[in-house]
Amino acid sequence: MPFYLAAWMRVSEWRYVAHSNRDLEKGNSAKRPAKRDAMRFAISLLAIACTVVLGWPRLHAQSRNALDHVTVPMSVEGNVPIVTLLFIRPDGGTRTARFLFDSGGGAIILDERLATDLGLKPEGPELSDDGQRYRAVKPPAARIGGMTLDLSASKAFVHLGATSFTNRDALEGMLPGKALEHYQVVLDYPRQLWSIGKSGTLAHRGERLLAPYLASSGHPRIEVSIGGATYGLLLDTGAAVTLLREDLLRGWSREHPDWPRGSGAVGPANMGGGTDDPHLLLLRIPALQVGSFTLSKVATVSRPDLTYSATSYETPAAIVGALGGNVLSQFRVEIDYPEQLLFLKPSGKIPANDFDTVGLVLDTNSAGELVVRAISSSASEETRHSVLPGDIILQIGNVHNARYTLTEAARALSGTVGERKQLRILRKGQPMTATVTVSRIL
Repeated sequence: MPFYLAAWMRVSEWRYVAHSNRDLEKGNSAKRPAKRDAMRFAISLLAIACTVVLGWPRLHAQSRNALDHVTVPMSVEGNVPIVTLLFIRPDGGTRTARFLFDSGGGAIILDERLATDLGLKPEGPELSDDGQRYRAVKPPAARIGGMTLDLSASKAFVHLGATSFTNRDALEGMLPGKALEHYQVVLDYPRQLWSIGKSGTLAHRGERLLAPYLASSGHPRIEVSIGGATYGLLLDTGAAVTLLREDLLRGWSREHPDWPRGSGAVGPANMGGGTDDPHLLLLRIPALQVGSFTLSKVATVSRPDLTYSATSYETPAAIVGALGGNVLSQFRVEIDYPEQLLFLKPSGKIPANDFDTVGLVLDTNSAGELVVRAISSSASEETRHSVLPGDIILQIGNVHNARYTLTEAARALSGTVGERKQLRILRKGQPMTATVTVSRIL
């Protein structure tokens, strides 16, 4: 049961972020559990554009001298990597746009406004997926850090309409790993740098692991060990949190009642406004091993079993979930697509608990307003009494933002356990104030 973002839509990930764009790529329309009310956002790309296009003179000097590889700034937001691509308009002017790099994505996705600015002409029939509409386009020519990217390995689709294809992050496009199968790609999460180079141009650093994929999908598969058993996972840079089949997590939850758990996709798990989000299981695994590295207290989120069935993803062997940003962000990650290898170099930093939050499951409505869908069973009594499903959040603290993305809202609603936050909400048309308390949800 794929989703359109193929892992962010992948159930989102946009991921349920899961992966309907695989279905778009095949010309099919799949019914996915995630409902994607498009988010509209007002975001300024000027600062990032200036940083990427005008700043970092050393890196740009490097790219002028060796256009076969380049390093540029990478923004890590909600554990996912975002880079700024540069395009040439039909009139010769330039246009920058923020793209998610999603190694679990199925096809290039562009918002309609961006596609229009670039003069892209949709072709073929209109495809519909749970209210979202798409048409195919030719992959656009793109540049990053002065280097021209060949994106022809991937198909591309325009998300039709005035709203964005995702309400999780402020983006105008999604760049799947399939589009970069001829390149080495480095995500240096600790330094927030993104490098890309033709095969053999970037020096390998870190521990070498196998990351095979099928040419038809470009989805790398890796293996991890949990409790002495080995499992195959999708390498998923588009997933904010590690995702696992529900049957696995519920089985471990019964076998290990001491493992911290919770319900509802809150905080970083609130990735796509899925209809199942209020019921998802959160489980913190004591130890997960990837290669020789053992990571402690790894947060995982359940996904319906069909999300990672034998046919959901095209991988060389079966997978039971996706290794997401809460794990990957602890490393310098290199994906060598031509050699089908993964290199991991740990940062040595212990991540903060990103499930210290008020415990609200959020979505956006058709007007772009932030709506409470559910309250976690682990939320404080004050929170559960102050906020109700259906409430519209107008303001968090002193910041009024009528167009919160889910990532922005999750950040604003997180903090120190016991911290109280004031919300301005709209309940059945009546504005009011509510007080919520940060709790350790997981």
